[in-house]
Amino acid sequence: MNRVAFVAVASILTQRKVQLQSAGDSKHIHYQLKSREQHLADALSNEYDVIIVGGGATGAGVSLACANRGLKSIVLESQDYASGASSKSTKLVHGGVRYMQQVFQLSEKNRMEKWQLVAEALKERSNFLSMCSYLTQDFPTLIPCTNLFDLGYYYFGSLIYHCVYLYYQTGGHTFKPPRIVGKDEIQQHFKFAKCNYGVIYYDGQFNDARMVQELLVTSSLKGQNMANYVEVKSLLKNQENKIVGVQAYDKIGQKQFQIKGKCVVNATGGWADNLRLMDDPNVSKRIVSVAGSHLTMPQKYGSNYWGYLIPKTNDGRVLYMVPWLGNMIMGTTERKLDNTINDPTVSDEEYMWLLKSFCDEFAIDANEVAKDVKSKWCGVRPLVYQNNALSTKEVSRTHEIEVSKSGLISVMGGKWTIFRLMGEQTVDKVQELIGNNYKRIENLPKLVGDWTQFDNKKEIQVMMNKFDLPQSYATYFLTTYGDRAYDVLKLVHEKPENKECLHPQFPHTVGEILYQIRYEQARKPEDILFRRTRLGFLDQNAIFNVYEKVFQIMAKELKWPEKFQKEFLKENFEYIRKLEF
Repeated sequence: MNRVAFVAVASILTQRKVQLQSAGDSKHIHYQLKSREQHLADALSNEYDVIIVGGGATGAGVSLACANRGLKSIVLESQDYASGASSKSTKLVHGGVRYMQQVFQLSEKNRMEKWQLVAEALKERSNFLSMCSYLTQDFPTLIPCTNLFDLGYYYFGSLIYHCVYLYYQTGGHTFKPPRIVGKDEIQQHFKFAKCNYGVIYYDGQFNDARMVQELLVTSSLKGQNMANYVEVKSLLKNQENKIVGVQAYDKIGQKQFQIKGKCVVNATGGWADNLRLMDDPNVSKRIVSVAGSHLTMPQKYGSNYWGYLIPKTNDGRVLYMVPWLGNMIMGTTERKLDNTINDPTVSDEEYMWLLKSFCDEFAIDANEVAKDVKSKWCGVRPLVYQNNALSTKEVSRTHEIEVSKSGLISVMGGKWTIFRLMGEQTVDKVQELIGNNYKRIENLPKLVGDWTQFDNKKEIQVMMNKFDLPQSYATYFLTTYGDRAYDVLKLVHEKPENKECLHPQFPHTVGEILYQIRYEQARKPEDILFRRTRLGFLDQNAIFNVYEKVFQIMAKELKWPEKFQKEFLKENFEYIRKLEF
C-alpha cells in the first residue's frame, strides 16, 4: 500500500471511529492529541516532505492541504499560532463588496483583477463555511441609504454580487439573495440609525484565531506536526544550493536543532520578505504592510444579528460594524505601515477617526461612546507590491506564489476567506518541485469539530443536561470546539477546582485553560487571553482581572521555576499593559 492510500485509509478509519463512538448511548468523543513536546520529538526523528514556516491562516491552510495529499509536513511558528494578522481580522468571510463596486468605476485600472478577486472569494466563501460549521455563520449586513438613487445603486450592486456567487457556486453553504428594508425594520436592529431604507446582503463570519487552532488540530490528527515558539535561524542547503531543511531554535526549551525536509514553504505573511532575504540577500522586497484598526463596543450600539456597512467615509474608506461574540466590532483598513511590526497598535489618530466616523453616522455624542469602548486592536495585512502602485489602494489584493532557485516557495498576499485555495495552490507547487503527484484524498475536508454531524440545538440541550451547564456556557463550548467540547468539559469536571470560573461575565474555567495548555500548545498567558480564548479582544479590562490567575495555572501545569516566574510575569504583564487606553 503506498503512502497516500495509507493516509486515506487512516483518515477514513479515524472519522469512522468518531461515528461509531457517537452512535452509542454516550455522545462523548475522545481525540488523542499530541502535546507540543511530542510534536518536537517527531521533528527530530522525521524527514519531511514540507517544512512550513508560519503558523497563521496561510500556514495552517498549507498544512491541511499537505495532509489531504498524503504529504508529511511540519509547521514552525516563531511566536504563537495566529499571533499576527490571523487573529486580528474583521472576522468576515466575504467576497469583497468594495472590490465589486470598483469593477464598475470608470477610473478603475485593474477591473478584471478585481472581478477575479470577487469571484474567487465568493466561491471560497461557501467552502469556508462548509468546512467548519461550528465556528462560522452567515449573517445579513445593512448598507444604509438616504435617497432612492443610492438605494437602487446598492441593491443592483448587491444583486450582481449574489449572481456572481450563484454562477461560481459548486456546492457548499448557500446564501440568501439581497433585499430592500425599510425604516421600521432597520430601527429594530439599529436604534440610532438615521436612514429611511437600506439594502441587506449576506456574507459569512467566523472566529479567526480559533479557526487556526481547528485547522492545526485537524492536520495533527491526520499525521502532520506543528510547534509554536520555534524560530527558523537559517536555511540548510546542499552543494547544488538547494534547500534541504532548516536550522531551528526552540524558544521555550532554549535548544537549537536541525529539521530535514525536501521543501520549505514561506507562509509568514507580513514577514515573508525576511525569509526571502535569508534565502537570497539580493532579492527585491515584495510586501507592503497595511494596518487594519478595530474597536470593540457593547452590543447596545448595534444589532446582535445584522452587520452595518458605511460604504464611503469622509476619507473614502469603508467602515464595517459587525456583531461578534455578544459585542460589536467596527474596523477598517488601508493605513500603511513603514515596517511590519509584531504588535502594531491603534494610533490615537485612527482611534479618534473610528469614533468620529461612528458618531457622525448615528449622531451620538463621541465622549459618551468613548467611555464604552471595551477593546482595541490592530492587524497587519500583507499586500504584494507592484512597481507601478502609487498608493496602498493601488497595490494588488491578489495572492502570489513564488518559487526561488533554491526551492523556497513563498506564498504572499491573499486574505482569510481564500486560505483553503491558497493552501491547495501552494501544495500544487510543492508537488511540482519534489516530483510528487499524489491526488487529493477529499475534495473539501471537514475540520475536526464537524467530523460528527449533529443538530446544534439538540446537542446544546444534551450538553446542558450532561454537565449541568447554563445554556450560554453549553453554546460557548459547542461553537468553540465542536465535537471536541466533550473532551474539554470532561477535563473541566475531572476535579472540583477545574470548574472554577476565571471571570463572572465569561464562561472560561480552569479546566478549559488546562486543556489549552496540554493540547493546544498555549505557552504564555497572552496565548490564552487573546487567541485560545478571545477575552483580550472582547474586554481588555477583564484580562487585568484574570491575568494573575491564568499565570498561576500555567506556572503550576508547566512547572516553571520560581526565578523564571518572576521574570516571565513582568515581561508578559508589560505586554498587556501596552493595551491600556
